[in-house]
Amino acid sequence: MKRSSIKFLHRVRIHGGEFDASARAMHRDGMTSSFQAAAEKLSIATNERKQMSTKTTFKRVALVTVAALGFGLLSTVPSQAVVSIDTLALSSATAAQTTAETYTATSAVVTLSFAGAVADSMTITASVTGNTSTELAQPYLRLVETTSAVVGDTLTGTSGAALAVNTVTAVNTAVNTNAISASVRTIAKYAVYLGLGDAITAPTKAGVYTIKLTPANKTSGGPLNATAQTLTITVTTDATLSTVATSATSVLTAGDTTTSAAAVVAPTTDDVVTGAMTVSTTAEAATIKVTLKNASATTTTGESYTATIAGSGTLGSGTMAAAGTSGSAKGRAITVKAGDVVSVYPDGTSGVATITISSALGVILATEKVTFFGDAATVVTTVASVVLATGTNTDAISVVVKDAASTVVSNATLYVTSDATTKVSNSYATSCTWTAATQNYLCSLTGVAAGTANITVGTKSSSTATTGVNGTAVAVRVGSTTAASIAWTLDKSSYVPGEKATLTATLLDSTGLLVAAGDYASIIKTGGLKPSRELGVSSDTLTATSILGVVDGVRTYTIYMPLTEGDLTLTGTTAGTAVTGTAPSALSGLAVANQAVAISLTASVSSASGSAAIDAANEATDAANAATDAANAAAEAADAATAAAQDAADAVAALSTEVATLIAALKAQITSLTNLVIKIQKKVKA
Repeated sequence: MKRSSIKFLHRVRIHGGEFDASARAMHRDGMTSSFQAAAEKLSIATNERKQMSTKTTFKRVALVTVAALGFGLLSTVPSQAVVSIDTLALSSATAAQTTAETYTATSAVVTLSFAGAVADSMTITASVTGNTSTELAQPYLRLVETTSAVVGDTLTGTSGAALAVNTVTAVNTAVNTNAISASVRTIAKYAVYLGLGDAITAPTKAGVYTIKLTPANKTSGGPLNATAQTLTITVTTDATLSTVATSATSVLTAGDTTTSAAAVVAPTTDDVVTGAMTVSTTAEAATIKVTLKNASATTTTGESYTATIAGSGTLGSGTMAAAGTSGSAKGRAITVKAGDVVSVYPDGTSGVATITISSALGVILATEKVTFFGDAATVVTTVASVVLATGTNTDAISVVVKDAASTVVSNATLYVTSDATTKVSNSYATSCTWTAATQNYLCSLTGVAAGTANITVGTKSSSTATTGVNGTAVAVRVGSTTAASIAWTLDKSSYVPGEKATLTATLLDSTGLLVAAGDYASIIKTGGLKPSRELGVSSDTLTATSILGVVDGVRTYTIYMPLTEGDLTLTGTTAGTAVTGTAPSALSGLAVANQAVAISLTASVSSASGSAAIDAANEATDAANAATDAANAAAEAADAATAAAQDAADAVAALSTEVATLIAALKAQITSLTNLVIKIQKKVKA
């Protein structure tokens, strides 16, 4: 029977590769052939087992040999140091620098910490992985703190050159941090920042840098728990280094100031500048020193500026030298290099020139004015001193000269002439000086004797001159320097305590006219003026016998009234002593009739006016108090009304509650009655 013809019932299960008794019974027809096949198979299987046994023995021997060799190799592998609990952490994932900074107190700090045996070492490497700047700054590590660690660029274990705290490591260098104790964590902290070159200067361009900080186990190169950290450093332009001008200082000086080198180098205040309109491209009428400032008010020379002129004149520019400028006329709108000055030149027209200084972005930074004038066309003279003294009277008259366009002329040569030289001696004298601050000329006159004279001022140099212009003559008076009388007055008749008062002494000559300016000695008898009560603090001294500083016949004193009420009397005596049987001797310049004359002034010191003010204030206070009382009464009434309303509301609430209770009781009764009726109905039906 063929093996393929042997069949089993579906119900027969083969377990463990053996037949059970029922299976054998069910196949008794093919028993002989089956056993023969089995015998053949058994013989083959037995041989295979013998062969497998031999192969397995060789394999086992080989395996044991390899294992033995492996154990032998394991016994000779060198041990490797493995750091543990290692971390790398940043104080912040972002940091900021300006183009004026490298390391600062706000720089990000990276902290390396690990545990290990003595001389175990870890490193940190800083590298740039991203950059938006147009330049490449490099990251630097600055050692700022250590704990149980020795740090160095070239350390091996704990030997070699160690870095001190605040030492900066070389760029792109793996910084070694070495353990010096196995029982304490090794910690090193490094500030991370950007710099340029070996000198580590600040970055000059703005940008955003991405810095990767990578840890490594230097001792063995073994596995780490610490992971690389990423730091983003944003570099911004330092405000103080900005070249954009947002403001400026400008100082205008007359001419090129060649006679004042200091003013050229560092002018601080503006001149009032006027100049002749005669055309020139080399002789400046004015110089403008411009100092550009950025948004932080720091001087900047990083950009140029523009200057434009409106009105008369032209502009030029050049460097400011120790003795002037090297500029020349260029036009009415020019670009000026930062640090250079603007020169203003006449163009032949009269009028005011307005110079506007603007930044490169068009921001107006400053304006200056220069006045150009033509030939003198009008002269206006004003008397400055009412009474002249004999001798020199400085600044006695004021003169304004203008051209045909009514522009003030500042370079005129003026001649002063008196029509009575026995009184005022000036005769075509050049005694006038230009004053820029007031835009006029002040002229001196020389008094000869008491009396009057008419003064003419103009540009004509003589009575026969055919060119020039003269102003209208003005009358002046030379007063006497001998006081014949003196009068004392107070500016008021009554004062409140402590009030300021003005005491005036008026000196007249023998004709009753004001005396000339000057000092007048021996006018009051020894002791001066005596107050009947003590004057207030800061009062002028009145004890002098002379009247000093008289101007146009008048001298004033400032005094303060006593602090208490009551009349104040000032008394004294004019100088001069009576001699028995004869007229008084003239011990002062006063007329004899005005010598040894009593002086007496009385003023009322009362707080009446002050009391009126106090009364008014009191009345105002009373009115305010009354208003407050009324407001309080109104508030109390409002409170009472509120309370009454609350009581009413409470009563309504109570009544509502009571009604609700009664209604509920009524509903209950109705329900009970309804149930009773239903019950009765049921009984009736039954």
